[in-house]
Amino acid sequence: MKPFRILAITLLTLAGLLGTAGPAAAGPVVDPSTLQPPPPPGADCREDGAWIICHTGLEFTPVNAPAFDLPCGTIYETAVDIRRGIRWYDSSTRRLATRFVTQTFNGTWSLSPTGAGPTVTVTAHVSWRNVGIDADADESTWPTTYHGNSFLVRAPGTGVIVHVAGIDLPDGTHHGVARFPEDPEVAAQLCAVLTG
Repeated sequence: MKPFRILAITLLTLAGLLGTAGPAAAGPVVDPSTLQPPPPPGADCREDGAWIICHTGLEFTPVNAPAFDLPCGTIYETAVDIRRGIRWYDSSTRRLATRFVTQTFNGTWSLSPTGAGPTVTVTAHVSWRNVGIDADADESTWPTTYHGNSFLVRAPGTGVIVHVAGIDLPDGTHHGVARFPEDPEVAAQLCAVLTG
C-alpha cells in the first residue's frame, strides 16, 4: 500500500506545481486601456507572441427588468446571465481582431413588474465568435457567428414553448430549430401560459 501512497503524493505535488506555473509562464501584463476597443472592466490582458490575449468576464442579474413586448403585455425578466470571453488583439497595432464569448443564462419571464403571477423558465447556453472585426466600428456591426446555441423557454404542464438551437451565420441565415417569441403562434402560447 505504501508505494501507492507515495505515488499519489508525488502526483498531487506535481499537479500543484503545474497549477502554480500557469500565471508565471504567461506573458507580460498589458494595460487594457491601451487596446482598441478596450475590453470590459476587469479583463486580464497579456502579451502572447503576435497577439495580446484578454480574458473577460461579465455577470448581469436583472430583477423584474422589462425585456420585450408581447401582444399580452411587457415581459419582465429575472435572471443570472454569465458571460466569459477571450479577445485577441494584434500586438503591433493593439486593435481587436477576434472575439469568442460563451453565455450561460438562467431566469424567468413574467408579465408582472414585481414577478408575481405565472412565470416561465428561461435557459440559454450560447456561444458566439466575431472574426474580421473593424475595431473602430460599433460592436453591433461586427460579423457574428452564433454556434452550438441552446435557448429554451418552458412552463410546467406545457413543456417547451420557445426553442432555438443550431447555428446563425453573419448573413442572418439560421440552420437548426427556430421557435422564436416573435413568431405569432409562439407568442400566443407564451401569452396563454403567462395570463393563465
